[in-house]
Amino acid sequence: MNPAYDPAAIALATSATGYLLTLTALALTAITAPNPARRRDARTILALLLNRKL
Repeated sequence: MNPAYDPAAIALATSATGYLLTLTALALTAITAPNPARRRDARTILALLLNRKL
């Protein structure tokens, strides 16, 4: 089977892309949000997604 048409590979790539886009959006929010509370919330969510302590 051609790897370009492998459903499992497509699903994995789609999931990974979505995860990376989510992390990127949260990181940009954590940096550029005009409201300090929103920046703090974005950092908290990033820490949870990356499995890190604040």
